[in-house]
Amino acid sequence: MESQQELIINTAGRLFDQFGIRSVSIDNVCNELHISKKTFYTYFLQKEDLVDAVLSNQKKNNNEKYEKMFKNKNAIDSLILIIKEIKKNAECESQTMIYDLEKYYPKVFEKHMAQNSEVIRLGFQQNLKQGIEEGYYRDDLDVELISLFHSIQIRNTFDMMQQANKKYSKKRLIDFFIDLMIHLIANEKGLKYMEEHENKAD
Repeated sequence: MESQQELIINTAGRLFDQFGIRSVSIDNVCNELHISKKTFYTYFLQKEDLVDAVLSNQKKNNNEKYEKMFKNKNAIDSLILIIKEIKKNAECESQTMIYDLEKYYPKVFEKHMAQNSEVIRLGFQQNLKQGIEEGYYRDDLDVELISLFHSIQIRNTFDMMQQANKKYSKKRLIDFFIDLMIHLIANEKGLKYMEEHENKAD
């Protein structure tokens, strides 16, 4: 059974995702749960703390989901699952929520962007090491630098390309960067395996 704090976080997350952060007030959250603002302030001093908690909760849930998804899978199959999740998240992502977060809660935005980049870097570094050991990735890769590039530069370049020319759909850009990354890290065996199993990422 969810605690009162978890109920507040989950309800706020759903409302933020649906209407954006700015449009959802503390009163809206309290009314949705039929609780008083006094109860709300028992757990959160201000709305910014709630926003921070919602993002932390989303990250925790995603990490738990990914751990289950990647269990007992080779590096290529894990990469296919990551690709599938990236595509799905891009289609479902609330642009209003992201816009509000960056504009009205910049400190929270920067904090979680930095944390996300580090999670991506460490996760990709682990995948690279696994792929090299399994013989799917090139054995001459600079794992540390490629992981850093993947977590920072690719996202920045993706955002800039999307802003520079609106005619490029998000799906087209994602497919481009996926193809770029796969051909950067995979050897002949890895590329062949990807081709044979690419339908899994659709």
